[in-house]
Formats: sequence, structure tokens, C-alpha cells
Amino acid sequence: MSAELKMSTYSKVYNWFTWIHIDSYKGLVRIGALFSFFIKLLSPSQYKKYHNEYTAYLSKTEIQYDPKEFKAIIACTLIYGVAVKEYFLYQFAILNDKGRREYITERNRYNIYPYFNGAKKRREMQDKYNAYLALKKFYKREAMYIGEDTSGAEIEAFFAERDSAILKPNASGVGKGVEIFRLSDYEDRKTAFAYLMSKENYIMEELIRQTGLMRSLHPQSVNTVRVYACRLKTGVRIFGCHLRTGIGGSVVDNAGQGGVVISVNDDGIAWTSGMDEFGHTYVYHPDSHVFIPGMIMPEWERAKQLVEDAMQVFPDIRFVGWDIAYSDRGWVIVEANDNGQFYGYQIPHHMGVYKQMMSFVQEL
Repeated sequence: MSAELKMSTYSKVYNWFTWIHIDSYKGLVRIGALFSFFIKLLSPSQYKKYHNEYTAYLSKTEIQYDPKEFKAIIACTLIYGVAVKEYFLYQFAILNDKGRREYITERNRYNIYPYFNGAKKRREMQDKYNAYLALKKFYKREAMYIGEDTSGAEIEAFFAERDSAILKPNASGVGKGVEIFRLSDYEDRKTAFAYLMSKENYIMEELIRQTGLMRSLHPQSVNTVRVYACRLKTGVRIFGCHLRTGIGGSVVDNAGQGGVVISVNDDGIAWTSGMDEFGHTYVYHPDSHVFIPGMIMPEWERAKQLVEDAMQVFPDIRFVGWDIAYSDRGWVIVEANDNGQFYGYQIPHHMGVYKQMMSFVQEL
């Protein structure tokens, strides 16, 4: 089995300055200048890290920005816990303090999760293969764990009736390290299997075969719907959904890997244009040219039922962001996220859900 997972966390420094309230952009720049001075003085490497993140993001976007913006971002990072892309995509420069605190950010989300999910149970779900074993009937496909004891015979058996699979790091997120494996890309099976056996602590899954609209949207990637659900005293509450689709040759749909996110309402209808993490808006998918607003998710009531049933598997985990896909076997689970990011949901909605999430705490 895999090595013990480390819990996702963040530096407690992001809780030190939450008491500061600033309404104006000028105020952000001023306090940001002060923060920048001390960070640059006391931790030049951290200052460089912040600045590199800022310049890397701006190099890929068409967003207009003020030369003083970096100082404002430093302020928002330490006060509200935002990542650079969130500062721009949530339009923090034009919001007042109250408006900024409406958003769940990259760092403040870690203050929310402990209310819903205990650390011990979270480890069970964060290990992708453990989650697969527990939720196998909802995955509706075969998977295997590749570890130091995995044998060639096990891999041979997995490929007895298939010639391709998807490889995922067992303890990673946002689509990092995901790749499609095809036997046909290698000169012989021995070479192919040797490569697979080198991918220690990976999970290898049977490919999901999408159909209909969900396939035509972007055939190269598995296009998923992220469904946020909480288990409350009154039952399972689904409180937000968004469709994610890849672009270009990407095999993953994550916004963090360049994908497009689209809001989906309670009736399973895409009601916004698509947006990516660099602020580009898409009425038509840039590759397939499918018209995005108004797309109807197939068999949506079955999708919601799948999520409600899956929520019963880990009773102590009371918040999950479920990634589900529509396949030739109906709706299937792609992945379960007990500490998922929220910007894919908040960006196209142009609103934050911090208060909504915290209101659920009273109903646990």
C-alpha cells in the first residue's frame, strides 16, 4: 500500500492578519507596501516566490493591471489568503472588505474543512486507491495500485482485455502528473510494463468512455461535473455544481491545468459562458466550437442520486467535492475531494460561498 499521506495544510501565517479590515484599493496598496518591505527584509526567498507567481500568471493573461497591483496582492494574500489568480478573477481590487470576505480562498479554505471532516477519515479519502476500493460500485470501472510489490503478472492481467489506461499519482490533485498510457506507444509489452512498474505510488484506471454531448465537448479529456455536497442533520445537501472541460491536447479538465469551468444550475443546465483561470471567456468551446450556455447535462437526476448515495460511504466525512463524468455506463465517480478548491465554482458565478459553507456548520 502507499506511504502514509501527509495532510494538506498551509502556513499559520495566513491567520495572523485576518483582523485587518481595508475597504479601498489604495489602502491595500499601502498596507501591501508595508508587508512587502518586511517580507523582502526578513524572507527574500518568500518575497521572490510571491513575485514569481505574480509575473508567471500575468504572462499568460490579458487582464489589465496597475503597476502597484503586486503590493495590493501581497496585502490580500496575507489578510484574505488569496492566490494571485484569485485576486484577479474575484476582482478583489474593486471589492470592499466585506465583499472580499464572501469568498473561499486558496488558504482560508483550510479553516473551514475541520468543521466537516476529521483528519483520520480525510486520509482515507485522500488516498485515491483507498477511496476507489470504498466507492468501487460508483466508479464502475477497474483500477489497480502500483507499488513496490506490484508484479508484472498483475499488470499483465490488467491489460488482458484492454490496451490503454489512465495513470494518476495516488496522493496528488488538480490534475498534476496525470497521463494516458497506451501499449501501442511502446515497442513491446516488456518495455511498456517496465515503465508502469516505475510509477510507484500511482493508481492505474480503466479509461472512462464518454458519450454524447459530454464527449463532443472535448474528446481528448474526461469532462467532469464538480458537485459540492454536505451531509447535514436533515440529509445530503447539494449546493453547487460546475462543469469542467479540457482544451487543446490536455487529457485533464482541471482549471488549474488550463481547463474551462462553466456554472451548472440545480436542474443540470449550464447557465454561463466558460471561463479559464486566466480570465478568458468562452461562449463556444475553443476547440470543438460547441455552444456552451444552455447545455443540458444528461440524466441529471441520476447524477444527483449518485452523489447522495456516495455520501453515505464515509459517514464521518461531511463535505465532499465529487468529480463525476457521464459515460457509456451512465454517471460515474472520477474522484472524491474532501478539501477541494472552490475557485472553479466561484469564478463563473462571480460570487463567493464562504457564508453559505459556514451556515452549514450549524446544521451538522
